[in-house]
Parts: sequence; structure tokens; C-alpha cells
Amino acid sequence: MTAPVVFDLDGTLVLSEHVHRRTWFRFFDEWDARIDEGTYRNRFVGRRAADVLPEVDGPWRGTPVEELGRRLAELATGLADEVRPVPGAVALLTSLAGRGHRLAVVTSARRDYAERVLDRVLGAAPLVEFVVTAGDVTRGKPDPQGYLDACARLAADPADCWGFEDSPSGVAALAAAGFGTIVGVCSTAPAADLLAAGAHRTVPDLRDQPPV
Repeated sequence: MTAPVVFDLDGTLVLSEHVHRRTWFRFFDEWDARIDEGTYRNRFVGRRAADVLPEVDGPWRGTPVEELGRRLAELATGLADEVRPVPGAVALLTSLAGRGHRLAVVTSARRDYAERVLDRVLGAAPLVEFVVTAGDVTRGKPDPQGYLDACARLAADPADCWGFEDSPSGVAALAAAGFGTIVGVCSTAPAADLLAAGAHRTVPDLRDQPPV
């Protein structure tokens, strides 16, 4: 029986932290806000705007989070074509699909951005059965809701699934969901941080992956 495989998108399948960093810091500049590197790394990376902005004090307080999210989406979508595949990502997706694995993506990004990246950057949209995006959940990573929803749609026990993530919040979400195998991709965070969050092993990228 082939295990279902669920991937995060940004940082896991595509190298996009530089794009998201530019998006967030353009947003901060628009609000004349000063966010230090530690706060950005520990609070913003890998998370939905709807979850993190209400937690972090800033001049956006009082503005509806939906309005803030729309502005961030506009900034991010305009930079979507600047992301690039993680080495080995396209080959791994193609190989898994060819061997009969069901594939899904769970991302903190919005649907228009995620679909554009899967189609235009990875050329993998036909290989991925479905995408769970920021707009599909009420609680984002590190909450496991997105990954549990993916397993429900796959009619699969999380313990039988593989999950790939690049951020500690994403790995924590996989661990909380009870995924049987959690692989941390070290494109955004150090291996030690991913292992501490619950990864079973880490890899530098997606090349030379062992059979799932």
C-alpha cells in the first residue's frame, strides 16, 4: 500500500522565503512598523496572517484582519513568479505520483498564490490531488487543523502518512496531527529546530529521497 504524502508549499516545495520576507517587510513599511529579526523569524515565518497579526502588537490593531490579509495577498501574488523549486521537488512529486502515492499540499498561503506556484513554477498542479490553503481553515499552523483536514479528505490515518515541512510551526502541526513520518526540509530553519519541533529526520533539500 502506498502512503499518502502531504507537503507544505513555501520553503518545502519552493524556495520562497526571500519573497515572503519582502512581502512582510513591504507590509511593515506601509504601516511604518519596526519588526526585529527575532520576532519575524519566531512569530511570522510559516504562519497565516490571520493568526499572527492579532498576536503581534502593531499599528494595524483595529483594522479587520481580512483587509490586512487581502493586502498581503496582493503583495505576495505580485512576487509569485520569483520563487523557484526546491532542488529535487519536481522529480520527487513526479516519482511519487508515478508510483501511485496520493499527494496533497497544506499551505499558509492563499489559494490564488498557491495555485499559481504549483502550476507556473512547479508545473505540478495535475499531480497534486488538492490544496488546503489559509482560507480553508479557522486555525493555522502550528495548529494541526490543515493537516487533519487533508488526511480526512484522503480518507487516511495520519499515522500512515508522510509529511514534509520546512518551518518549526509546520513541523509542530504535523506532529500534533500524528503523522507517522515527518521530514524536515532545512531550507528555512536549522535541522536542530526542526527536530526539536517534532521532525523524525531532516534533509537539506528534496534530492535523493529514499522511497516512501
